[in-house]
Amino acid sequence: MRIASSDVAMSSQHSYSEATVSLESLKTWDNRGNTFNQVDFTKLESDTVEISEQAKYLQMSEENEVSKSYSEVDSLFQLSESDKRRIELIQRLFKALTGKRIKFAIPQKVELKDPELFLKIQDPKVITIQRLQMPKSVGWGLIYNKSTTYYEMESTSFSAHAAVKTEDGKEIKLDLQLNLSREFMSKNDISVRGGDALIDPLVINYGSASASVTQKKYAFDIDADGALDQISFVGPGSGFLALDLNQDGIINDGKELFGPNSGDGFSDLANYDLDENGWIDENDAIYEKLRIWTKDADGNDQLLALGEKGIGAIYLGNVKTSFALKNTSNHLEAQIQKTGVFLRENGSAGTIQHVDLSV
Repeated sequence: MRIASSDVAMSSQHSYSEATVSLESLKTWDNRGNTFNQVDFTKLESDTVEISEQAKYLQMSEENEVSKSYSEVDSLFQLSESDKRRIELIQRLFKALTGKRIKFAIPQKVELKDPELFLKIQDPKVITIQRLQMPKSVGWGLIYNKSTTYYEMESTSFSAHAAVKTEDGKEIKLDLQLNLSREFMSKNDISVRGGDALIDPLVINYGSASASVTQKKYAFDIDADGALDQISFVGPGSGFLALDLNQDGIINDGKELFGPNSGDGFSDLANYDLDENGWIDENDAIYEKLRIWTKDADGNDQLLALGEKGIGAIYLGNVKTSFALKNTSNHLEAQIQKTGVFLRENGSAGTIQHVDLSV
């Protein structure tokens, strides 16, 4: 081919973006009712290409085959400098709350003389975790959570248009398109729990202005881990909002309440708002299935439909209303965290509350 003349035009477009979003929260409490809540939200964006440590690890994992026998495992895991500073902060919090100094032991190397033992450790089916026998109450608690998400996107497009004429008289028109794109996302979650656990179901106050709790303890698996916990029950005029999942007429564990698993009962309930009007009402299928779990004067369980107490709709909005519920010895039994409202069929209103129970 011999080119006599040509008219060529080429163009390209390139875009690149990356973002790191970090959500960090710390919550502490003690048996005097003192609480501390802090939430930090950080979003960082940059146009500088930077490969995260996790991305490097993933790339190395794809390029190297894992040997089936190990005599030694080096650097089981490694903490960043920022993570080390956070652990130091948690240690200081423990000391401030308990007066005792603690130290987290971070293993740097694990030696395994038996290669088959390493393979067994990798298999979760052979690991048995036994419940530790902890004191009933240590008088304080903390919850620390951190979630970091990294996202990276790059795209490039190329186009070429040309009109070419050869010496033998042929005319050639060229139209070429090329598109390249890639995405990467990684997420890292850290969660630390210490001291007394607080489990937070929703409590609906059908016959009282606000929630109260009993000093008497009842055996109930509120965290749904297969073991019974000793918890206070709600006082007269209040009940736990419940959903009898297996329809056996019994609230079996915390999975049939709103909040114990997720930590946010209002959010759990909002998942059933089918018409998204901000209310759980007769337009939502769950309305007929919701129950109020309460006890009679003799301590016998009762499951009441919302209609039995004249409740027509539950509003999903809520505000923070921190308030400690203590016994006669000034020991924390529960902590009211949030309060919302419900409407009765007669037009009056009542309260529904997110209550943290001390376990």
